[in-house]
Amino acid sequence: MKERDSDNSASKTPKIGDQMLGKATETYKWWNKLATLNKEDSIPLTLAKISIRVVGIIVLIAISPIALLALLIAVMAVL
Repeated sequence: MKERDSDNSASKTPKIGDQMLGKATETYKWWNKLATLNKEDSIPLTLAKISIRVVGIIVLIAISPIALLALLIAVMAVL
């Protein structure tokens, strides 16, 4: 009986992977909303949002060694 009770309590608590995925999704949505261009944005705000997008792209490239390797191969292919 105790095994069944522990199984039920384990299935009710969210797994660490699900928590991390949820946090990553929330962070991406926040970042995307922050950098979304709107018609009513002023020119300085538009430039700031474009800068935010560029920083986001740089961060994603920096944390992805596979992307860096692919970028290096692409540059070598062009040369």
